[in-house]
Amino acid sequence: MIKMTVRTKKKHGRERGYRTHGWGIVRTHRKSGMRGGVGKAGPKSTHWIQTIKGLRPAIGKRGFIRPRESIKENVVINVSHLDSMIKTLEREGKVTKKGTKYEVNLTELGYTKLLAQGEVSTAMNIVVAEASERAIKKIESAGGKVQLSSSD
Repeated sequence: MIKMTVRTKKKHGRERGYRTHGWGIVRTHRKSGMRGGVGKAGPKSTHWIQTIKGLRPAIGKRGFIRPRESIKENVVINVSHLDSMIKTLEREGKVTKKGTKYEVNLTELGYTKLLAQGEVSTAMNIVVAEASERAIKKIESAGGKVQLSSSD
């Protein structure tokens, strides 16, 4: 049997300066092969471009979610809105008038805080869970009174 000579060029000169040296894409023919790394090396290194482009969610935990029981949402009303609504509330029977003053229970109306925006011309005695200092001063200057009740 006669063996034929196979004539191939040697790669050491031909592939010099070429990034993959005949093994296809860059990550092949290395110690970890096509696996994307060893251990925890894979997620950041293999998908990093997708992460930068926004095609993949960021790696790791982000932010803090407050427990629902610690979030307190106030239902607020301004003194000017209350002043403009007072006649309508009296017609609906939600507010009573004693002498020259109106008796308003904002907690029964579903409000938790009284704020000071606007002007007040009507004297009102108000029961509410919370009120700003300026709102209390405006109600008192109009001849009324603010009583803070516990919301629990």
